[in-house]
Amino acid sequence: VAGDGLVFVGSGFRGSFLGAFRLDGKGNIEDSKSVAWVIDRDTPDIASPLYSSGRVYFHKGKSGMLTCVDAATGKPHYTVQRISGINSTYASPIAAGGHVYLTGRSGTTVVIKDAGKLEVVSTNSVGEGVDATPAPAGKQLFIRGEKHLFCISK
Repeated sequence: VAGDGLVFVGSGFRGSFLGAFRLDGKGNIEDSKSVAWVIDRDTPDIASPLYSSGRVYFHKGKSGMLTCVDAATGKPHYTVQRISGINSTYASPIAAGGHVYLTGRSGTTVVIKDAGKLEVVSTNSVGEGVDATPAPAGKQLFIRGEKHLFCISK
């Protein structure tokens, strides 16, 4: 995941790590100015982080708990906030239309404002399990459930 001249890299299930690195770094960048920031706890396990509007959003492990940090500094806007309706997630958060979409394994998607303050806009369910990351396309959102492919639009 990249934005604003930085690449955001997590360790996945190998430990708790999420770092922001300047794209112009060369060679061994450990302990250099190429390392913008590092977070060593409550980082994603399966889901990728999301860069949007100068912020990085990520889940704690496979849980529904969400953190949002400033992309440039790593300073938190909010940390490890429980998202009602999302108890476990494999899907990565996505951004579209000024919102962030968080989809849980139960099939529930919680829509929040793409902002530094956590504000839930809506909660919806497709009625079956979802492990895949939703895919926005134009004004539609595609969600692959256990048995069906859903297309959501106005």
